[in-house]
Amino acid sequence: MSIKELKIFIDSENKKITEDEVEINWDKQKKDWLDFVNDFYVKIKSWLKPLIDDGSIVVSFSKVNLKEDFIGSYDLEKMVIKVARKEVELVPVGTLLIGTKGRIDMKGLSGKVQFILADKKSSGVKFTVKIHTVNGEVVDSNGDDSAKKNEIEWDWKIVRRGGNKIEFDEFNEDNFISALIEVMGS
Repeated sequence: MSIKELKIFIDSENKKITEDEVEINWDKQKKDWLDFVNDFYVKIKSWLKPLIDDGSIVVSFSKVNLKEDFIGSYDLEKMVIKVARKEVELVPVGTLLIGTKGRIDMKGLSGKVQFILADKKSSGVKFTVKIHTVNGEVVDSNGDDSAKKNEIEWDWKIVRRGGNKIEFDEFNEDNFISALIEVMGS
């Protein structure tokens, strides 16, 4: 093969890549992530408001810096919840993670609980095989076209691990307070 033929081959391969690529707006990805984190904190503060108002709980924020591929380095806040002498941190992990739009870890003396942005309809981790046919159609492992879904509606979920299973609890006041007590311990 000559250099000219190699160049033609390389150009052809590069053209395939650019035709298949979808343009991703990384600034929008970061803004969306920061908005999700802010909404997460707003919900928690509203749930804890009676305890904040009476001084039982102190909530504060401090800056953390994350660095993610394609997005770069950026600042956001972690939430710190103080109860008596116990402290719990809610620390954003990032948005460019496999299987989720983002994650926040809640860490206390008795452990860690993870919160992830997942499909609102999802109740746990499942694996789906998608098959791309020659004519561009997508079918899932069951052979139907359920893989052609509408856009995902992202919602915060609480990750629960048990044995080989990973399930998601709804992110609501009762489940959050249970998780908070879990990581604070007794």
